[in-house]
Amino acid sequence: MNSKTIRFLAILSWAVLASTLVAAKIDVRADYDKMFDFKSIRTYAWHPGGAGEYKLLQASGEDPETLRKLLEPTIVSAVEQNLASRGLSKATAMPDVNVSYYVLIGPNIESQTHGQFLRPVPEWGIAPFVPGTSSLEIYEQGSLILNIAAAAADKMIWRGSAKTEIDRQNSDAERNNRIRDAVRDMIKKLPKK
Repeated sequence: MNSKTIRFLAILSWAVLASTLVAAKIDVRADYDKMFDFKSIRTYAWHPGGAGEYKLLQASGEDPETLRKLLEPTIVSAVEQNLASRGLSKATAMPDVNVSYYVLIGPNIESQTHGQFLRPVPEWGIAPFVPGTSSLEIYEQGSLILNIAAAAADKMIWRGSAKTEIDRQNSDAERNNRIRDAVRDMIKKLPKK
């Protein structure tokens, strides 16, 4: 192989890796009650009504209970591990906060139209035109929502969410690693004690 071929293959490999990383991005967000004193939190417990709920927003033929049995051990262990790393311990009596989560699976759509990024009256004088769709992507999206509520007041004080495109080709290990990464990134957004 000559140097041009090797360089081309290296660039092609980098482009494939970069496109894989972009497709695998997890959108993580969090919001919290700015009036709540997070320094007072020392213990947590899973919500008395159950740790999590599963909602399928599409007719996929999957059973929410089967999904719960598949995903809950990973979600629960990741949450407990990351809360422990933040100095919170599992309560033996009345907890300071209750933790719960939701898993939502359903379709999502992204599109772009011709002229979408042009100003309403372009400076260079192009006449207005009817926008047509130039890009359309429909895909399956999974969201994990993590809630923390003050136990005494039964009031939500923090919510984190992570959403990403679901890749059904991923192995169980890859899926579990993505869940752990999402939980870690969400709990990093929990206000410091």
